[in-house]
Amino acid sequence: MNLSGHMARFHTSTGTFVGWRQLPNGVRAIGQAVIRKAFGRIPRQPWIPFAAQKELAAILTRDAVVWEVGAGYSTLWLSARASCVVSIEASREWHDRLAAIIRQERIGNVDLRHEWQADRMADFAGVEDGSLDLLFIDGGPRGRCLANGFRKVRSGGHVYLDNWDDRNFWEGETDFPERHATEIRRRVSCVDYVPAQFGVYEGLLLQKA
Repeated sequence: MNLSGHMARFHTSTGTFVGWRQLPNGVRAIGQAVIRKAFGRIPRQPWIPFAAQKELAAILTRDAVVWEVGAGYSTLWLSARASCVVSIEASREWHDRLAAIIRQERIGNVDLRHEWQADRMADFAGVEDGSLDLLFIDGGPRGRCLANGFRKVRSGGHVYLDNWDDRNFWEGETDFPERHATEIRRRVSCVDYVPAQFGVYEGLLLQKA
């Protein structure tokens, strides 16, 4: 008997239960998925767990400096809550779609960059150590972005790691929080449904000591 579909609807890929309080979000996600399928309407929200959205909304301030690897509607969402957002995107299609929205809506605090080479996506050489309030990783060579970008986050700042439950994305860095425990003040696991999808995923929010 194949339980993979059942697991995805109520558990992460590593078997973590979504939690009773999050179950109503499953209904919300299904409704969005139906609208997306029927009308092609995509909710203008980050495609991250609803619980992660809530956590990020609580910590972001209007003067926050954000570096995002993997652009999307999250870029627009972040731009409305931060001072500036640098976003790196590998897909030319998504880059161009977002660039058109940014121009049309005259969003002036987003630096959107198209970059598909892994080495360059994970290169933080031009970023000053301790200069970022939030490092948001939802694309690129995620493990390398985490390893190279962590020191760029200020003390008290945050790192958000989407799809943390899929360890294939974080090759070589799946034990990063444990290895850097003395440098991490707070760790929040965000297990929840995701907009317009009926599946459970985990995002991990780390606050730097």
